[in-house]
Amino acid sequence: MGTYVLSVGNKQPIHMEIMNAANDVVVSGQLDRYRLDYDMETSAAILRFSLQGSDTVYSLQLAEADTALEAESMTPQEIFFTIVNFLGELIHKAKSFGRTLAMKLDDTTSRVYVKDLLQTHDTYRVFTGQLAY
Repeated sequence: MGTYVLSVGNKQPIHMEIMNAANDVVVSGQLDRYRLDYDMETSAAILRFSLQGSDTVYSLQLAEADTALEAESMTPQEIFFTIVNFLGELIHKAKSFGRTLAMKLDDTTSRVYVKDLLQTHDTYRVFTGQLAY
């Protein structure tokens, strides 16, 4: 499994909020540190992170939804780097403009909805995934 370590930095804190399908907040706080791992079996990116003032380490697995995979023929590495690129742009936008990284989990369908901060209106990118801690 490959590991990519990224620094949050102290200049602009990044707030993260993850809600469940019932709109209850599951995770909320300022990112302390995070890193991205690669799961070769599922071609998923795994975002491991901790929040300031907490010892809990969260793991959010993100894989492309089946509909996206059917539309494009990509190698597992291309899938991973597409997800990493999207997350990198989101983190940059959140850090630069003080926006919140917002996600919603649907455990019944194993879907993760990530708010796309790159768009001007409320749109979400859908991934297959789960949160563990």
